[in-house]
Amino acid sequence: MSADFVSGATMAASLIIAVFFFRYWRQTRDRLFLGFALGFAVFAVSRLILAFLDEDDEGRIFVYGLRLLAFLLILAAIVDKNRGARPPPVPDQNGRPKAVVRRVEAR
Repeated sequence: MSADFVSGATMAASLIIAVFFFRYWRQTRDRLFLGFALGFAVFAVSRLILAFLDEDDEGRIFVYGLRLLAFLLILAAIVDKNRGARPPPVPDQNGRPKAVVRRVEAR
């Protein structure tokens, strides 16, 4: 009985988190939020499926494949965010990239 309650609470929490990340994605159009939203939605679906399967059902192993998919979605979103396009360096008059120089002004 308590295992079913924990499974339901975990499913509901994952679904709420997915909705929040989806809302942030709609506001910013940042793919990181979309990846997290999809990952947590898959977590919620896997918990829902596990709630309907018996403890001895051999089909439970495939549900853990859904969890793997969710983790891979989140990992792909993080990697995608960190591999974002960097702006090209601004060339100087001779066509070489400018060195970034920070000036410190005396007070």
